[in-house]
This record gives sequence, structure tokens and C-alpha cells, in this order.
Amino acid sequence: MNLRQRIADRARSARLRDGTRVFLRPLRETDLSHAQEYFASLSEQSRYLRFMIPTPTLTAETLAQAAKTLHEVGAAITVAVVDHGDREELIGGARVVPTDRRGIAEFAVSLADAWQGRGIGAVLLREVVRLGRALGYHHVEGLVLTQNTRMLTVARRARFRVQPDHRDLSVTIVSRALHP
Repeated sequence: MNLRQRIADRARSARLRDGTRVFLRPLRETDLSHAQEYFASLSEQSRYLRFMIPTPTLTAETLAQAAKTLHEVGAAITVAVVDHGDREELIGGARVVPTDRRGIAEFAVSLADAWQGRGIGAVLLREVVRLGRALGYHHVEGLVLTQNTRMLTVARRARFRVQPDHRDLSVTIVSRALHP
């Protein structure tokens, strides 16, 4: 990703604990053509933890929903990429979408297996908070499988409230108030 493209995307950079520099930028429609490649980089376990059901393939419906989100008012998708000079590698993303409750957005985070445990999850949760504020929300919340202890730990460290969903104890609600 050259400097001109980073400026056009309003990309921001972040440094991981190991010093690796990653860029955060909005999802582009052209990224959707690489979605299958990214999805293939996820293990069966990671797909299950993200979608909460066995998800062997990325469906056309899921891609259509992502494309719709690009144009939906009050929604945003940010991707984390590593710049390899001649190409970008998509390593994760965060999605913020409106709910039917005023001032509350739902979020989801996805991260390629090879990048887990390196601090990008915390970076993406900070991005969720930033996007939520920028979109005018007062609160963000996401659903995390209770067995996803690594994500729950990252959420706690990022000052998200973590509480069981009393309707389904296999799910934990992760939320945070967004103060200006």
C-alpha cells in the first residue's frame, strides 16, 4: 500500500508488541474479491469462534452482507493489513453495525490464525471503540462464545464489560459504554 493510497484510505498504523507495523483502513469493495483467501487462512476453530456455528465456506450471502455494510448508514468495517511492499496481506477486521436499539451498535472481530496472540485483537477492539464513537453510538456490544477465553481476556483488558448471556450460557456479552 503506497503512501497515496494510505492517505486516500485515511489509514492509521499501529505497532504490535513485537514491533510489527500494521495498518487499519476501511474495507474496500475490491477487498471482497480476496475474502475467500482470508477465510481460508482461518482454522476451523477460528471460523467457529467467529460465526458461532460450523462454517466450512464463506457464503455468497455473507459476502453480500459485507458489501451492504459498506454502504449502510451507521456501519463500518475496518481491516488490518500488513504491507509487503508489492501487496497487502489482510490479517483481520472489525465490523460495527447498528442495532434496533437507539445508540447501540453491535461489533464483531475476526483475526487470521497466524496473527493471534500478537496484540492485534486489542488493536481491533480499540478500533471498535473509535468507530463506535465516530458513528455517534453511546454503547457497543458483541457476542463471544464463552469458550473463547482468549478473546474474553483481551476484552477485559480493553475495559469491556464481560457478562454471561442468561438466555444462552454458551455466549458471553462483551460491551462498553462509549464516553466522548
